Amino acid sequence: MTRRLHDRESNPAAEPRKEKPVSGAGAEQNIEDSRRRILMSAIREFAESGYTKASTNAIVRNARASKGLLFHYYGSKKDLYLAALEYSVEFLVDFFLKNLGSLPEDPVDRFVTWASLKTRMLAEEPLIYKMTLGGIMEAPKEIRPEIQARLNRSGERLMPVFLSRIDFSGLRSGVDPGKAVRYILLVFGALSERYLEAAVDSPDKGLSSLPSAMVEIEEYADLIKHGLYRKVNPSEDPERKE
Repeated sequence: MTRRLHDRESNPAAEPRKEKPVSGAGAEQNIEDSRRRILMSAIREFAESGYTKASTNAIVRNARASKGLLFHYYGSKKDLYLAALEYSVEFLVDFFLKNLGSLPEDPVDRFVTWASLKTRMLAEEPLIYKMTLGGIMEAPKEIRPEIQARLNRSGERLMPVFLSRIDFSGLRSGVDPGKAVRYILLVFGALSERYLEAAVDSPDKGLSSLPSAMVEIEEYADLIKHGLYRKVNPSEDPERKE
């Protein structure tokens, strides 16, 4: 599931390939192959051009299929876009689920490792990254509710596993674990939102800035773990009243 997208695609051809008539299992395989080629081609086109500017002509040309097949399998450009986005998001979720076993138990370290996994994944799969980013940040308003529903379903698969088996023993005495997790989520969530907003306006959709973003995430993680203020010995506190 986590092989690179271009390894799963066929090479583009100028004209749609004419399939020889087959029946039974062979016909079913041809149908599945055609659907997959169209979907992979759609991910590339939507990732590079966005929903509005994406060309269904380019999609079928690169998939070596007819436009009739595209609409037969997926119904409309909108439904094809939603299918491409759902595939991309599920691809990311499956990648994380496969690698969650190696995550540290400390809550802050877990989020940093998670971010590192995400950075590696996005660098290895730029089309999946751009497809997902476009769906989150640039999709037309009329399809955003459907996009959000798909994102919510993926989150329901991922977050319970991600939040399990966290060791809170390193927290300061009196700190509520639930509040600690919410605080960490707020910090890293705000950082992610800022990165996404900046990525939308950059030529490469933020891919070149991933290493510097990772450095900043580690710096904020250090602030969470060690605080903002220097530790003061009560005997050395000038404001301490005797």
